[in-house]
Amino acid sequence: MVMVVLTVYLGVELHRTKQNLATLEKSYNIMIAMVPPAASWPEGISKEAVIDELAKRKELFPWQGVLGGTFGLYDKSRVWFVGPKWCLAYIEDGHIGGYILLRYHITPKGIEWQLLDSEEI
Repeated sequence: MVMVVLTVYLGVELHRTKQNLATLEKSYNIMIAMVPPAASWPEGISKEAVIDELAKRKELFPWQGVLGGTFGLYDKSRVWFVGPKWCLAYIEDGHIGGYILLRYHITPKGIEWQLLDSEEI
């Protein structure tokens, strides 16, 4: 009998812990989307907005797609902001891919991007 009660109790606690973890994870994802990677970012500019702007700037991608593919930034989790002015991103066309290193500057008119280096893998 004690084992049954203990098993039920632990099952309820496990379920409650999983729910708390899911709530914390959701809150964390919302928070990191709102916190800029650098203190120099103007208020109201989100990381997601900067990544979306980069994804639109296809002229920054140094390679042409192969086998009918189109280069793009398809996985937004593979964009990293390094320091206050640099960004490393993985781009691909579905067949080949690589990393691009960019310098960026946020101005009142928008975001200025400069391709610094690239490495196809």
